[in-house]
Amino acid sequence: MRFTEKLANLSVPQVICIAAILLVVRFALTWGKEKEEISPAAKSIAETAESLAVALLLVFIIIKPYIVQAFYIPSPSMHMTLLENDQLIANKFIYFFKEPRRGDIVVFKAPPEASENGVEVDFIKRVIGVPGDKVRITAGYVAAGEMVFNHRDLHYALGVTDNFSKIKIKKDGVYIDNVKVDEKRLRDSLNVGKEKFEFVPGQVYLNGKILDEPYIAEDCDMPYPMPDTPEKWLTEDGKGNTEVLIPPERLLVMGDNRNNSNDARFWGLLERDRIEGKAMVKFWPITRIGLIK
Repeated sequence: MRFTEKLANLSVPQVICIAAILLVVRFALTWGKEKEEISPAAKSIAETAESLAVALLLVFIIIKPYIVQAFYIPSPSMHMTLLENDQLIANKFIYFFKEPRRGDIVVFKAPPEASENGVEVDFIKRVIGVPGDKVRITAGYVAAGEMVFNHRDLHYALGVTDNFSKIKIKKDGVYIDNVKVDEKRLRDSLNVGKEKFEFVPGQVYLNGKILDEPYIAEDCDMPYPMPDTPEKWLTEDGKGNTEVLIPPERLLVMGDNRNNSNDARFWGLLERDRIEGKAMVKFWPITRIGLIK
């Protein structure tokens, strides 16, 4: 864990101990002495120690728990909205007065089920479904005769192996980073003859309508609900399609990089009280400073 991350994740007892030590240093250098008896170096150290103690207490006791907090992005799960090592400010104050909305990018304490070791760490995802919403997801694929290819197949066949190049399946073809793949290249790469292609994009259906998602890196490669989605959350839409009905105090959150995201599809709908804040602004690196949408 990097030093800045350790510093940002100091516990309240640790902060109080550090502040107490700084204040001891401050008073040890000045206690019982007249101003003219204190050397310039001791005075400077004492003032710095006092300022640091006050700043630590202000940040960790008031600002961080209730107002704003800095976070950094450790994984590619939010491509292309957020990239690895992006640093951002989350507004922790906003959700005291209103509920998270669809499209909000939220920081939250992930449940134990979200990690292999059961440790609860901070995640960042986009809110897709709020209480009362009905959601289902269809998987994207390319069919040619009896052969079916998903995104992983397309990545391998087309030689798209880096973390940043993304493949989207649209109704008229396959796109790499929004550039349409020539049909001949696609046929040669997939070793397909003259069979007619069928392009089926992965889509999110929200309350019966296809959700417009210009922010996603790729369309979904996996359907939802999944076989292990709790039955208590399931319903039908009247057309034989199984949906997830978002219950009170729960949210469906997913990464924008749908095919490389550990999110609520896999470990369950997020409890509302786990949300820590709304991601608002990227402040680092300098070239990526801006509002988060």
